[in-house]
Amino acid sequence: MIPVFDHNHVTPPHIGNPTDLSQLSPYTSNSLEFVQHFATSKERIEILNGLLRFRKRLNDFGILEGFQWLDGSFTENIEVSLGRSPRDLDIVTFFNQSILNTEQIEGISEKFKDFFDFEESKANYKLDHYPVNYANHPILTIESTRYWIQLFSHNRLGVWKGIIKIELNTPDIDKQAIDYLSNLAI
Repeated sequence: MIPVFDHNHVTPPHIGNPTDLSQLSPYTSNSLEFVQHFATSKERIEILNGLLRFRKRLNDFGILEGFQWLDGSFTENIEVSLGRSPRDLDIVTFFNQSILNTEQIEGISEKFKDFFDFEESKANYKLDHYPVNYANHPILTIESTRYWIQLFSHNRLGVWKGIIKIELNTPDIDKQAIDYLSNLAI
């Protein structure tokens, strides 16, 4: 469940007791719920279409195990707080590279450069994307997680905010999200 924006115009960092994991960010969601919650303008729909195209590419290249954290001004009511539309969606893909073979990794490096290059992902999908291979050494995974949780848990004004978590490899739900967006009349 994605909570509504709080009084600070952000996705709240928790929805009650911050020691209860069920009420704490990152909030578990799926692509359809995420789209239904945030598809409120033409600009947001364009970014959401980019997210769904990117997720299809993940599946096409065998990046199937893991999850994504979604954040940035996109998960805020930036239209009210700063009087502008979001420009992109900040996203970290936590994935298991150890299940990919050498051919798949080379294919990603050659034909899906957007996965490793945040400038490419921004240009092609309106995503500020960063991959984290959680099959790396445990200390590196902990340090990466520490970095991203600290960066994503505050906006540029220092306001605490929440993160949304979506599992990878949900092509049927992603298809429903695509259909939902295509039927919107905004």
